[in-house]
Amino acid sequence: MNICQTTMQGTAHQLFSVPNQDAFAFDIQEERIIAAVCDGVSLDSGGNWSRSQIAAAFCADAFVSALKSAPPETASLFHAFQRAAGSLLEHLQKQEISWMDCQTTLLGVIVTESCLYAGLAGDGGIICEDTAGDIRIIVTKPKTDAMVEPIVMASAWRFHQVEHPRRVLIATDGIFDALIHVENGEFTADMNQVRQWLNASQDELDQLTDALPGHDDKTVVVIRTESSEKTAL
Repeated sequence: MNICQTTMQGTAHQLFSVPNQDAFAFDIQEERIIAAVCDGVSLDSGGNWSRSQIAAAFCADAFVSALKSAPPETASLFHAFQRAAGSLLEHLQKQEISWMDCQTTLLGVIVTESCLYAGLAGDGGIICEDTAGDIRIIVTKPKTDAMVEPIVMASAWRFHQVEHPRRVLIATDGIFDALIHVENGEFTADMNQVRQWLNASQDELDQLTDALPGHDDKTVVVIRTESSEKTAL
């Protein structure tokens, strides 16, 4: 298995000198990869820029750390979400930061050759191509507005499994919303474009991310279960 990843500061954050509020973390093990992608909620309760890059980095690391010795199953993901959310609240309290003003989404996965275990809190999404070539799009719900239900909203957590994954793309909304659209309640996408992202090498992933329009931070992780880095389309 192999992994490529990139994160880039959005143009809005560059303009206002706001740090990149996305984060990712991963752990490569002999027969599986654990990965997390987080997107800090940009504005605080007063409508000002938040410090949610703190929450994003903390939760990504906490999720991956919680799973390093855990069995690959949905129950392990649930406990990792609990640990990430609970330890984030404790961390913010120690830092004297209001939890309402420092929040993040969390997309977390365990990928083995036999199964993708995926958990989601907030927006962004996961795209999985299985060994039969079928594409699965995984989100918490179709995105219709800018409202985000972050990691502390446990009632909004969603968990999924996909058998025999070949390629898995995990992306914050700065990338995911450019690839996947909702029309009349149904997902639609240019599948050639989606497969281009799923099949990209590290250099190609950097180039695709840099060229993608939009003002938001952009973060993506691509995991492949094949032994070779690239597979023909």
